Amino acid sequence: MAQGAFGYGQPVATPRSVKIVAAGVALLGILNIIRVIVQTAQTFAGDEWSTGTRAVFLALNAIPFGVSVFFVPLAHQITRGRPWAWVTAIVLISLTTLAGAFMMLIMIVGGSPLLGLVWFVGPLAVLLGLTVPRSVRGFFPRRPEPVPYAPYPPQGPWTS
Repeated sequence: MAQGAFGYGQPVATPRSVKIVAAGVALLGILNIIRVIVQTAQTFAGDEWSTGTRAVFLALNAIPFGVSVFFVPLAHQITRGRPWAWVTAIVLISLTTLAGAFMMLIMIVGGSPLLGLVWFVGPLAVLLGLTVPRSVRGFFPRRPEPVPYAPYPPQGPWTS
């Protein structure tokens, strides 16, 4: 067996709660990819946008699209017990939650408050799933276990 986060030769059993949270991370990424594609298609369907404005819109939406694509392999690394993936997911989902709160305020003022609420509550639920359950937090090691080294020089009749 390959050496993983839990030591050489030890099988890694992913808790169900970690699998559920990782599925939430992947789902957020997929839903955001769909949102960006639909929003871009709607933007380019209208004639009220100039070419320069459309280019800026594409450039600005490339960032959330790239982050959303990254959510899918990140979710896989979370299920494998990688501490860097867990920390990265917490940071990215925190930023997504903040953006969702901002979008919720915009939607309450000028649009559909239910859609704005979904944009905020979905990432918030995943963020709470990453940080609150003890089984999720305990799955990721805090620091690597020390590697046992043979004493140097080896024990012999000349040492006491």
